[in-house]
Amino acid sequence: MGGVDTSKRKPRQTKGTVINQTRNRFAWIVLALGTTSFAVYYSVLNFFGGQQLKDRIHKDFFEPTEEEIDRKNLMRFSLLAPHRGDTIRKFLEEEKIDRSQK
Repeated sequence: MGGVDTSKRKPRQTKGTVINQTRNRFAWIVLALGTTSFAVYYSVLNFFGGQQLKDRIHKDFFEPTEEEIDRKNLMRFSLLAPHRGDTIRKFLEEEKIDRSQK
């Protein structure tokens, strides 16, 4: 029962193999595409829209609207159990009526 002496084994190496070269090329291509797409996106954004386009994108996607703020406050500051959807809609309609009367 001699078996194989594992102390004499060399560690396996991937350096210089075809799969290692392919993996490295793939990684470089992914990095290059990401960098160029990032650069093109921001250069086009600055060239065509400038600061106005950036402000509009920021306002549309990152700043909450008044309705969202009202809904969050309505949920957050309710003293009783959380309101159901129909109750919230009723409150919002009453608020719209109040705003239109002013």
